[in-house]
Amino acid sequence: GALAQPNAAPSVTAIYGPLAMEEGVWDADVTFYENDKPGPHVLGVQTNTLLANRHWIINDLRIPATDKTPAYQGHGVWGYDPVAKTYVNTWVDTNDLGVRIDYGFWYEAENTMVWSSKHNDGNGHFVDYRIVEQFKGDVRILTFYQLGLATPTPHPLVKIVFTRRKTSTSTPAPAK
Repeated sequence: GALAQPNAAPSVTAIYGPLAMEEGVWDADVTFYENDKPGPHVLGVQTNTLLANRHWIINDLRIPATDKTPAYQGHGVWGYDPVAKTYVNTWVDTNDLGVRIDYGFWYEAENTMVWSSKHNDGNGHFVDYRIVEQFKGDVRILTFYQLGLATPTPHPLVKIVFTRRKTSTSTPAPAK
């Protein structure tokens, strides 16, 4: 085939492929970090639903309360913004720290999405965040970093290993 032109627009499949890779129900194995070291560990579930045109995906992450952590729910919508020509994610959660807006860049060769955002910490400081999400088929690994205020050293805050649930073709048992 012909070589792609360097400035050629990416194909529709290339643009929306990462969204389809995230569709489904995923078990979430969550590790919180304290001072760059792994801390509390919890389990949750993320349900990801594509809109009918498959151009936007809704993420719903739920983590039940444990003896060390409160219950958590986060809700996001992301996709490729054709005007900004980049991926955009909007996230809200039960931490009530305001709406977070992330801008993403897809590295197809590495099956990795890298998100960046600047978020008010509630004390008048804007903090930079980086989210790296590696797609490995039925497993994806998302690591959420805060960048240092004085120097942009990444400090891990949360690491989530998602494992896609297998879809069942059998009829579920009736509720009792």
